[in-house]
Amino acid sequence: MDLIDVLRSARTSRGWDQGELARRLGTSQSAISFIEGRRRAPRLDTVQNWLVATSHRVVIYPSVFADATETALAIDDALEAGDRDRAWRALLDYSDGLAVCMPVECVLLAASAPPPNVEPTWTAAVAAVTDWRLRDRSLPIPEWVDEQQRILPSAQPLIISDYDLTPQPDDVPEAFERRNLLVEAGALRSA
Repeated sequence: MDLIDVLRSARTSRGWDQGELARRLGTSQSAISFIEGRRRAPRLDTVQNWLVATSHRVVIYPSVFADATETALAIDDALEAGDRDRAWRALLDYSDGLAVCMPVECVLLAASAPPPNVEPTWTAAVAAVTDWRLRDRSLPIPEWVDEQQRILPSAQPLIISDYDLTPQPDDVPEAFERRNLLVEAGALRSA
C-alpha cells in the first residue's frame, strides 16, 4: 500500500467524498482528485493535514514482506495478465511472510483491509490466509477478514490450473472452510 492508497483509504473510511475532504482541508475537490488520481504529488504538509482531518496516522515499519493490500494488488495484476501461477505465488509469499516474521510485523502486514480482488475466490483467499496464519500464531485478527464480501456464497476451489483437483473437506484449513474456499493445507506450504 503506497501513500496515495493510504490517503484515499483514510478519506473513504470516514465516509467522505472528495468534496467533503476538500472543504475540511480548505482546498478544491479537483486538488484532491489530482492527488488521488496520481496526477499530482502531495506536499508533506498536505499529507499531514489530510491525516489529521481524517483522524489517521501513518506508522512506518520496515519489512521485506508484502502486506495484505500489496498482495491483493499483485494478485489482481497477475490475474489481469492471465498469469494464475504468479497470483498464487503472491498469495504464497504473503502466507510465508505471515508465518515467519516477528509478531508485531505480522499484525502490521495484515492491518489494512485490502480492496476486493477481481475474482471473489482470491478475495476470500487473502482473508483466509490472513486469518489462518495469525490465528495459528495466536495474534489479533483484523476485522476486515470477516467482512461478507470475503466469504463465498458456496464452497468452491481456488483454481490455479486446469489440472487442479478439488481438495477433500478434511484437508481444508478451518479459516478457508469458513469462507467456502477449498484449498488444501499442504498446497499452502511454499515450495
